[in-house]
Amino acid sequence: MNWNRFRRDEDGSAGGFALIALLGGICLLIVLGLVVDGGTKASSADRANRIAMEAARAGAQVLTEGSGSVDQAVQAYLAVEDVTGTSTVTGDRVDVIVRFSVPTKILSMIGIKEIDTNGEGFAYAVYGTAGGP
Repeated sequence: MNWNRFRRDEDGSAGGFALIALLGGICLLIVLGLVVDGGTKASSADRANRIAMEAARAGAQVLTEGSGSVDQAVQAYLAVEDVTGTSTVTGDRVDVIVRFSVPTKILSMIGIKEIDTNGEGFAYAVYGTAGGP
């Protein structure tokens, strides 16, 4: 192997090494960003699913009691959680889809400012012997 190509140039600079170190640092930063912000994505997806399930339960409770609008109950719950979403009612089933964005911590340095997150949940209206249709 010819080690002379790794030596300093005649003017004393080590430009090749600096370029390799710079590229290595950038790659390391990207990998770190994927790990940290990937964890943020995973936890926000879990949060989105939990919010969607709870909003669907709130809607199903209103459906069971027959005491109001399912969509209003779902939207009220989503407003408390500061997220947006939609709900649909099919028979005794309430489906909710939630959407929100979370800011990135490290990937923002390369232009990815936020990660979009979606969650889905459903619940069924349960009617007991004490009331309900």
